[in-house]
Amino acid sequence: MLKWVEIDLGAVRANTRWVLSRLKPTTRLMAVVKADAYGHGAVPVAQAALAAGAASLGVLTVDEARSLRRGGVKAPIHLLSPILPETARETAHLGLVPTIDDLQQAAALSAASGPRGLAVHLDLDFGLGRWGILPKDLPEFLKGLRRRRLRLAGVSTHIDYMPGKNAVEAEDKLRAFWRLAQRLKREHPSLVCHAANSSVLMDFPHWQMDMARVGNLLYGINPSTAKLAPLKSPWRFCARIIALRRVVKGRSIGYASEYVAARTMRVATLPVGYADGLTMEPAERLISFGSGFQYWGMIGKVKAPFIGRCGISHVLVDVTAAPRAAVGDVVVLPVRRTAASLHLPRIYEQGNR
Repeated sequence: MLKWVEIDLGAVRANTRWVLSRLKPTTRLMAVVKADAYGHGAVPVAQAALAAGAASLGVLTVDEARSLRRGGVKAPIHLLSPILPETARETAHLGLVPTIDDLQQAAALSAASGPRGLAVHLDLDFGLGRWGILPKDLPEFLKGLRRRRLRLAGVSTHIDYMPGKNAVEAEDKLRAFWRLAQRLKREHPSLVCHAANSSVLMDFPHWQMDMARVGNLLYGINPSTAKLAPLKSPWRFCARIIALRRVVKGRSIGYASEYVAARTMRVATLPVGYADGLTMEPAERLISFGSGFQYWGMIGKVKAPFIGRCGISHVLVDVTAAPRAAVGDVVVLPVRRTAASLHLPRIYEQGNR
């Protein structure tokens, strides 16, 4: 095999248990597995997170939820974005927990629900602006909702918080959401209130509320700029060296002869490129990424910097600092996980963690 992705489900379980250790006993954990579990594979990751103690799963679309059900997942699945009315029947059939912010959605779900009605969550817009009911419109919305055969089971928001950027504003918005949610709880005592994603959980742990929706932390990604976390990375994107050559100082290599060797070096060819999800950045002479900006892979514990442009199916790396590197050796590469091609084989390791 020339290129593949290794996914350690033991690391997912360990990260899930660590998140649970930070939650209050009354706070449930929703494992967010949208976007194919951030590229890791929704079904195996969902099963690992549930086995480690997650209470439910979060996805964006009915399509994503359908894949989980077909994969044998029976746990509660929340749809975190509002549904399209035409998907209401399948939402009910699959036993999903929909998020709504429009009475047309409510009407469609009411028509599709059985005699007991359907549990729904309302989403409130506190500034992110992607979807959700504005707080000022909530009283009128609730009037319309009461005429539907639906059970109000939860209320949520996703604030526009960016770690290290707008913490004071975020605190104010979380407090305002909680006050509004508490008013709703007087009428609906079992209402589940949730606003904490990974970054909110790390930086505002006092706003865990009734449920935390956690994605990044499960995948070993700490979005907080201030707090360390003993997370384990479940992801490795690997490729084997297929060619090696000695490049003398002054020789130009790569597309458009843009790269000129500043010294004599050993250059390795890897059979991966932007078709696999690797970066295809413009040359620094055209768009600057800062002095010395450069991607690299790792061969053992040694950095192997990228040389020149990344092609559609190959990239060159400098392995001068790894004199024993040979054809067939494995290089671990950086890639945005959700961009990694689905054609790359995924190798799942259960691990002991």
